Order: sequence, then C-alpha cells, then structure tokens
Amino acid sequence: MKNVFGLKKTIVASAVAAASVMAPAIAAAEVSGSLGIASMYLWRGQDVSAGTANVSGSLDFTTEAGFYAGSWVSSAGTSVNEAGTTSTETDFYAGFGGEAGGLSYDISYWTYVYPEDDVGAGELAEFIASVGMAGLTFTGYVSANNLSNSDKENLGDDLYFTLGYEYDAFGLTVGTWDLDADDSNYTHVDLSYSPVENLTFTVSKVVDSDEFAPVTDDQDPLFVVGYSFDI
Repeated sequence: MKNVFGLKKTIVASAVAAASVMAPAIAAAEVSGSLGIASMYLWRGQDVSAGTANVSGSLDFTTEAGFYAGSWVSSAGTSVNEAGTTSTETDFYAGFGGEAGGLSYDISYWTYVYPEDDVGAGELAEFIASVGMAGLTFTGYVSANNLSNSDKENLGDDLYFTLGYEYDAFGLTVGTWDLDADDSNYTHVDLSYSPVENLTFTVSKVVDSDEFAPVTDDQDPLFVVGYSFDI
C-alpha cells in the first residue's frame, strides 16, 4: 500500500496558491532506499525461507514532519508451499513517527502481498505501534486483515508484542503471540550482535509454545547472518 496524493483540477489561481504551500514540504521530503542479504528470513522466531538465503530491498519517502510511506520487497516471505519453493513478499506501509523529550514513538499500517500465494494488498495487514526510551522499545502488532470485507475482517483478533533493548553493538528482543486460535501461541527470544556497521549476527530460540503453535520450544536455535546498506 502506497499513498498517492493527486491534485484536483481547479482554476489557475488556486493551482498557484497550492504550489506555494506545497513547495516547502516537498523540499523537506527525502527519498531513500536500502538493500540487504541474510542467510535466512527470520520472522518472529520462525525460518520462513526454508533455510535459503534471502535478498531484500526497500524504497522510502519521508518528511521532516514525521510522515513516511514506502515499500519493502523480499525474495522469500512464506513457508515452503506445495511446489517446494517460497513466495516472494512485498510490503507496503505508511505511518508517522517522531521523538519528544527522549521518548520515541511510531504508528503505521502495513499490508503484506504474496503474489505466488494469491494474497493481495489489504488481505493480510497489521497496525503497528511502538514507544521507546533509553534503548528500550515496546511494540504492538494488531491484525487488520480484510478491512474492506466485513465477512472476513479480523481487526484485533491476532496480537503480537515485542520488548527490545539495545546497548552498544548488542540487542535483545522478546516476542510473544496472543492469537485468536486456541493453544497456538509461542514466545521467542532473539540475541543480536553487530561487530561492524550494517553486519548483524542473530540467534533466535523459541522458549515457550502451546500445543498447536507453528513452532515448538524443543527445536534447535536459529542462527542468521545479515548485511544491509543504504543506497
């Protein structure tokens, strides 16, 4: 999902006035991008790339006011399907974030598209909100699937929470699910280390799981090496 702003056709005087107002905002806007590669796609304690390497990239539009929109594309994004391969993933998002008195905040909407699995924009989505201070960040993810279809929408049925802490080159994240489906929740812990800029080593372990969770706490830890850079 990318927000596209259009201009209404009006008289010349109105167009000139609008241009004079928009010019400073456009000058304050920034377009950026990134590329990355990882030994697997680690997603909330799960390997969703079937152990294969994952290549990704993003394109973002941000303003000094704190508004942003963008897209993130990945070579893998779902578990192995019947053909023995993984579906590519494209995320579209828009949000607003900033900082006040040492407290950072962010709220956004994300929709996830999987072409090979026939999952289109809006079918699988989340509202994401986070607050952080002094290296500690709490984030909540609220399911917002099929909001345009009252028969299928599940706003708030599935919840996911993370509590993370960063100190110097080290990071710790605890993530846990509160799913609508019975006995399917799990909790994982991720430890990360970045010895140099853009290079990160991560180990992830499921530490608690319900009977019908997609992963179990007796499985081996996952080890991931990732490198990313701005373009």
